[in-house]
Order: sequence, then structure tokens, then C-alpha cells
Amino acid sequence: MAAIFLLPGLISLFLVIRGRIETAFLSVYLPCLLLLPNGYELRLPHLPPVSAAQGALIPIGFVAMGRLARNGLPSIMDILVFLFIVSTTASEVFRERVVTDGIFSAATSFVAIFFAYAAGRTIIEPNLRFAAVRRFVVLILFLGPFGLYEWRIMQNFFGVIGQRVFGLASVTSDVQIRSGHGRMAVSFGDCELAGIVFAMTAAMNAWLAHLRRWSSPVNFGNLLTKLEKFHVPGLLLMLYVFLTQSRGPEGALVVVLIIVQIPRFKNTKLAGTVIAILLAVAAIGAFGYLQRYTNVTEPGAQLSEQQGSAMYRREMLELYKPLVEAGGLLGWGVLSHPVLPGKFSIDNEFLFVHLCYGDAGYVLLVLIAAESIRRLLSIAWKLKAREDQAFAISLLAALAALWISLTTVYMGDQLPQIAFLIVGWSQSIVPGLIGTVSNQEAAVATRFSFKRVFE
Repeated sequence: MAAIFLLPGLISLFLVIRGRIETAFLSVYLPCLLLLPNGYELRLPHLPPVSAAQGALIPIGFVAMGRLARNGLPSIMDILVFLFIVSTTASEVFRERVVTDGIFSAATSFVAIFFAYAAGRTIIEPNLRFAAVRRFVVLILFLGPFGLYEWRIMQNFFGVIGQRVFGLASVTSDVQIRSGHGRMAVSFGDCELAGIVFAMTAAMNAWLAHLRRWSSPVNFGNLLTKLEKFHVPGLLLMLYVFLTQSRGPEGALVVVLIIVQIPRFKNTKLAGTVIAILLAVAAIGAFGYLQRYTNVTEPGAQLSEQQGSAMYRREMLELYKPLVEAGGLLGWGVLSHPVLPGKFSIDNEFLFVHLCYGDAGYVLLVLIAAESIRRLLSIAWKLKAREDQAFAISLLAALAALWISLTTVYMGDQLPQIAFLIVGWSQSIVPGLIGTVSNQEAAVATRFSFKRVFE
């Protein structure tokens, strides 16, 4: 039965060969990426396992990589992502105990990171921007009933189907329980990862809300138009984050909701500056509070679940520090890195990368995060049309949610693809068709509104 997961790759390949790469991206890759767990995979002999989403991405990725190569001089982010892939591949090949496992891991990372980045970098802008955001939001909203099933029944629907129908050992029907309810993970395998995706989707949906409020000439469709009129998608996405019961994404969602207010102000530069200062002050205050919150010196003190979780993350950073230093430039490898007793879950992507891929991988990931934010800040103030500027700010909010949340969780399952897809997308923003159409229509209206007619 697992052979059915080869079908998305074949359909995607057929569409790409026929020159319909946009259809392959919107109608094959995105549904597989967002609606099918990463564990829905097929492993062919002598090859690494390939998920349905990865299979659909591979043909698209080859075309996107060719386009990227023909774009001329690479951007700073192109170089950083390429070096990151080279660094992680070197770590996997030279540091894993079993070389074959390292090669398979490196191949999987290349598809999930570089192909996704190349697709976001070369395929979407500007013609597919609105269609891609709308498709992303609609697909995520579709997951709501399955999240309520987890909340109430405390079983993962996708895990149940994967085990009972497809006989997969790579998925589980178990869900994490908190406050007597299941935590929503749906197709993303982990509630923290799901919360990150929901928060990022809320940021993109804010752009749709701006377009509707400004009466931009785009076709939402009858149903989505009605839903956006009453802010239903935004409210549902906030509910989804709440159902994950994940404090990292919940905090990131607050940041998202603050950043996406910038386009509402007439002077967006001033508003952006004020919000940046407020967020910086809030970050300093939050760091000081966490230091006090996790500073428990009394032996045997009774801790709440939230306080215990926060203390676990603080201790994890301190205890893994010697192992990180011992890993050197290339680290220990994903499969071969040492695990401390009682600290099996490394709930910090930056620490995890530093441990597995060494100083090189860690520095490059930090530079990628910084450059992604810098690029969006730079381009947001250069774009003239308010629709374009609002879109850049929405992606800025989405990436802020990502990088903030990754200090509390690892980047697993589909999240690397989603993260680097949006990182690539953020690097390719150009003036879009929406603003052009709006400005043209305004010019036409102005030109002929007071036309004088002589009889």
C-alpha cells in the first residue's frame, strides 16, 4: 500500500515535463506538503526513504535549480544556503559512524532544504504569489476537524490511517496530552511543529486580510471572500495555535499579530521602527523573566509543568555545551551525536544544528536567519505598492515566528521544507501584478473622471 506515495512524484514529473510546473507546485506539492505527514513515505531498495511531498518536490526542484543557476550572480542568501548544504553534507559523510546512513541523510536534507529553497526562489514570484498564499491558507484551514479529533479523542487521525491502512511504522497515532486534552499535531507529527506552521500561516493570511480591506482586484472565490469578510480564517488559525498548547508558537503568534499591523499605519517606516523597539524591549524583559523563572535552587521544590519544561531547556543548553565544543567544525552527525541521560529531546534547533553539524553549520544557520530578516526589512521599504509592502511584512512576520519558535523546538518532519521554501520566497519578492493593476486602474479613473466634452 505504501507504493501509493510514489504517485505524487510521478504526477509532478508528468506535469513538469508538460511544462506545467506551476500546476505541479500548487496542486501536487503543496497539498502533499501540508496534508500528508512526512512519515507517509516509500523506501525503494538502496535508496533513502522518500515522502510523498519530497517525491513531488524532486522534479520541481531540478527545474528550479536550473532556473537559479541561470539567474546570474548569486545573492547572499543563495551562497549561505549552498554553503549550509555543503557543510551539513560534509558532517554527514565524514562524521556518521555508518557512511551509507550519512549519505542518505545528506541526500534527504538536500531535497528538503535546497530544492525547497530553489522552488521558493524561482517559481512563485510574482505571478503565483496570490494563488500560493491562498492555497497555503485554505489547505491549513482544512486540517481543523482533524485537530478537534485529536483534542477530543486523543489520537492522531493521520497516524491511525498510516498504521491501519498503509502499515507504516514511521507514523504514530499517539498524541501528547496536556491539561486533559490531546495537543493538535495533525499532519506535522508534532504539536510544536504544527504550532509553528499555523503561526506562519496566520502571518500570510494577514496579507489576504489586507487585500480584502483595500478592495484589491483579486479573486478570493465566493467562500473565502465571505470567510475573510468576517475574519474567520485568522480566528481559526489562532484557535489552531491554541489547540497545540505549545508556548513557543503561542508567543511567536503574538509577535506575528503585532508585526502584521504595520501596513495599517500611514507612515509604515515610523510604525515599523516603533514596533521593532517595543519587540526588542519585550525580548529583553522576557529573557530576564525566564532567567528568574528557571532559577530554582531549593532541592525538592515543587515545580509546575510549565516551569519544569522551561528549566529542562535551560539545563539542556548548559549540559550540552562541552559536547558541542568537542564536536568542532563539523560536529557529530545527526545519527551519531551523543545523547545525555535524561536529555533525549533537544528542544532547540540552533543547539541541535551546533551539536550535529558543528561550528560551521551553526554559524551558517544563524547567518541565514539574520539575512532572511535583513532582506525583508530592506525590501519592504523599497516597494511602492502597498500590496507588495504588506506582503513583504507578512513574510517578515512568518519568518520571525519561525526563528523565535526554533529556540524551543527542533526543525523536523515537513518544517525544513516549509521554512526554506519561505526563505527562498522572501529572497525573490518583486513588484507584483496586484499593485500594478490597482495603480493602472486608479490612473485610468483619474484621467477620465473630469474629461470635458464640447458640443
